[in-house]
Amino acid sequence: MGTTSSLDELANRTMGGCKLIRRIGKGAMGVVYLANQIDLGREVAFKILDPKFSADKSYIERFEMEARAAAQLNHPNIVKVFDFGSENGLFYIVNEYINGGTVQNLIEEKNSLNPEEAVEYAMQVAEGLRAACDANIIHRDIKPDNLMLTREGTLKIADFGLAKSMTPDTVSTDSGLIMGTPFYMSPEQAKGLHMDSRSDIYSLGVSMYCMVIGDVPFDADSVVGVLLKQISAERPDPCAIKPELPSVLGSLIMRMMDKDPENRPAGPAELLEELKTVHEILKPAAPPPSLAEISEIPEDQRGAFRLLPANRITRIIRVEASGDVLTRMITSIQDDSGVAIESENPFPLNTVVEVRFRDPAKDEELSGLGLVRWSEATRMGVTFIKVQPIPKSGGADVRLSGPMAINALTATPIHQRLLRLVYANAGQFMTLPKIASSLGVGAKMAEDPVKTFERASLMKRHPDGRLELMWPKDESLQREIVVWIERHGLR
Repeated sequence: MGTTSSLDELANRTMGGCKLIRRIGKGAMGVVYLANQIDLGREVAFKILDPKFSADKSYIERFEMEARAAAQLNHPNIVKVFDFGSENGLFYIVNEYINGGTVQNLIEEKNSLNPEEAVEYAMQVAEGLRAACDANIIHRDIKPDNLMLTREGTLKIADFGLAKSMTPDTVSTDSGLIMGTPFYMSPEQAKGLHMDSRSDIYSLGVSMYCMVIGDVPFDADSVVGVLLKQISAERPDPCAIKPELPSVLGSLIMRMMDKDPENRPAGPAELLEELKTVHEILKPAAPPPSLAEISEIPEDQRGAFRLLPANRITRIIRVEASGDVLTRMITSIQDDSGVAIESENPFPLNTVVEVRFRDPAKDEELSGLGLVRWSEATRMGVTFIKVQPIPKSGGADVRLSGPMAINALTATPIHQRLLRLVYANAGQFMTLPKIASSLGVGAKMAEDPVKTFERASLMKRHPDGRLELMWPKDESLQREIVVWIERHGLR
């Protein structure tokens, strides 16, 4: 039983008072079994060290000392160490069994996590690291694989004790790995220098980068190549790779990954406060104010709603409206007037709608954005917040340019999201379905906004159907877009 392969054949054996059930993990350090701790009748994770580590007496002494220290950690964000010891020449450690997978599993499943998720998980890691730091313990191998999740969503840091026992200058030539994981290793650890809790902060920064980007910041064809990049390569800015990431999050990740420990947060406690600040900034906007404030117009008070005949309406659709749009709409409503629309299927009260209709007097088509104020079997009343002409796009192919074009480019919430998308991704190619998916709407709903952006020369349709996202040549429109983005932001 002195080889790694023999460690895979221990199911149904009893070791350290535990009956091994099945192997559930394997890594550079050894194997992990799901086991039953016989005396207490509970499931545990039973980790058996690869026999090659037991050949070094000083290593085993450090392992025992640090496993004992890790066993003293009692924190909801740290996997508990229940026991450790040796039997038949094999050293083992008995841990709390976590049944919800790892953050790495989530990254592989989703490709990347959204910023809010990444920050919430990082806050839990920082809580655990703060408790360890208070006990003068550092982890040395923070990575998504060591961030376990319960089925209830609580994150627990795994492998305290095992990771702490690793010496940063020990190379395992047969596995090609340095103790610690090169992809997440701090520069000082890669150099074999003194480390403190700021080394764990660096590794957590790399882990957060991986959460939001879906890949590690440094890769190479060899372990040495990765370590050299950790030591000297310029950090990639996550916001440059994914411009839609909030800059406040990108800045914190970059600071956590600073090559110089002095430029990182001073410790887990300081990091936690910064993460909380970012979390507050990223928190979804407060729910829109209750639309009950805009009460339904009683039937006997609908005289101010003039009839808009069905034969003049060219289209009426529901518009997805965010909380800030609803807030602006509510505050913009000054009176109880509007249009009464003939419709066999009226939209419910307080629905945001876009109504397109013809104005015979001016021989033009108008677009009105409004709120349904009352609804009944065959008619509904809509108070318009914004009404504007729709540019004609006949044979002349009317182009949109200059300051007035910004009105067409921000006519609806869909247009506004599309403007943010183009601003952040100019120079890239996308398909209509991908654009629609990014806007959170169906392809049909994205068609008209896309045509508007084509007329404004912010998009170019190529023969293969791809749409090129472009920065306009019209300097006045450039200025209008920059001003709009500065005022309303990219979120």
